[in-house]
Amino acid sequence: MKNLSVTIRAELEVPDHWELVEHPSGMQVIRIGDHFVDFDLAPLTTTSDSPDAEWSDVDQDLVEEVLDAIAGMDSSLELAPQQ
Repeated sequence: MKNLSVTIRAELEVPDHWELVEHPSGMQVIRIGDHFVDFDLAPLTTTSDSPDAEWSDVDQDLVEEVLDAIAGMDSSLELAPQQ
């Protein structure tokens, strides 16, 4: 067995009315109106080796195999004014 570390960092430019809140479950999430938003790992697959291949989560068996391999995951959210 080997360990694979995946680091994903994203910056989003969001409207001022989006806010960070603590969900009753204890998670820090984004509140957009009546919705709570969190981020998760979403494996995508393709069988094409074409540069413009389409990637999707349609192969549910493979996606589940990848998700089952996750031993731990953490995400953090930070909201800062644009400069």
